[in-house]
Amino acid sequence: MSAARLIGALVPVSLLVISAVGTWWVLRQERRRPSSYTRRGVPVHLGGEPSLEEWRQMSTEAQAAYDTAVLDTAESAEATAARLVD
Repeated sequence: MSAARLIGALVPVSLLVISAVGTWWVLRQERRRPSSYTRRGVPVHLGGEPSLEEWRQMSTEAQAAYDTAVLDTAESAEATAARLVD
């Protein structure tokens, strides 16, 4: 096997190995510190979004009230945007 063919074969293999290691690293970090649902910031009582733990501690009525308030805010924003467009 010539050197050119060997290098031509090693490049795709090395890219696959690097991408596999990178994927493993990102998944490892995501398992340690999930970014999809944890939010640190403004507390719920100050208008922020509840964390997963805060959501679990809320009563069913409080969760329903929060959902209703979020939906009302979204509908209001859509109505305002529709008025501005017209």
